[in-house]
Amino acid sequence: MSILNRASDGLVNVLVALVRASVMIGTMPRGKLLDICSPKTLGDGRQDMATKTLNRWVDLGFFVMSDKEEVKVADEYRTGMRKLNASAVSISEVARQIVLLPQHNQNFWSDEENRSADFSRAACWILAQDVHAFAPSSYTQVEQKAFEQTGSPQVKLFQNDTRWSGFVSWATFLGLGRFDSGKATGGFIADPTPWICGPVTALLPQKKDMMVRDFLDGLAVAVPILDGGRLRAEVESKLRPEKWKRPASDAISTSLSRALLRLQANGILRFDDRSDSASRVNLIGRGGRTVQSVTHVQRGDAR
Repeated sequence: MSILNRASDGLVNVLVALVRASVMIGTMPRGKLLDICSPKTLGDGRQDMATKTLNRWVDLGFFVMSDKEEVKVADEYRTGMRKLNASAVSISEVARQIVLLPQHNQNFWSDEENRSADFSRAACWILAQDVHAFAPSSYTQVEQKAFEQTGSPQVKLFQNDTRWSGFVSWATFLGLGRFDSGKATGGFIADPTPWICGPVTALLPQKKDMMVRDFLDGLAVAVPILDGGRLRAEVESKLRPEKWKRPASDAISTSLSRALLRLQANGILRFDDRSDSASRVNLIGRGGRTVQSVTHVQRGDAR
């Protein structure tokens, strides 16, 4: 079981349809939910994909199913999404929580039966790259760089082209990046800004600033695929230092730098650089240059 093999594990748009119907209508027989979202009259075996998607996300705990095969979105998620009319954003926020749950990442390096670990592995690796220099447009590019950095066919960051396509789809929906097909050199642009927006504002006090090191430590716990997170550290431990450059001790990755700078530009975060502070981190941009040095972080609406 995984989530990146879309032919077996389901599709993003089908998950959205299933969740919306379940949130707005409530508990119903499994067959009724499938018929609402993917009627058998559509033909072409389309309900088969709805079935696979539902089964996978029942396994992951987004839905719960009774012994009588009545299904609903888990209570812990349904209330918040109902208030937002089960918007795609609210569904994405819940899915982010689910894919990073410890129990779904236990078999972290397993090819199969890894729940959402295949996504987490791929996410950690793509976020560890220089996002200004690497925007892959094909699995061939990904496979080549991944093998170069690990030096071992046993360390599988992406199992095959099918899983890469699945990753792009789920990563886009979950707020980890986007595929830019508008340019001749376009490819997947890693950008975790949407993913971290909620955790960032939850982490920061409303009327106080926070030392940047403490802020980043808290963010790594909340989103363990980011710099310093336990899942990220697991992937980075497999990368050869002669082929992959770790950020300097006073810097963070280009992917996290990009996200924090965007949140600053949008007024969600405010940064300060105090000369008397020992807690300083450099945000890195194109070509490895320091874009901004930060010692303290606060919410943009802090007064």
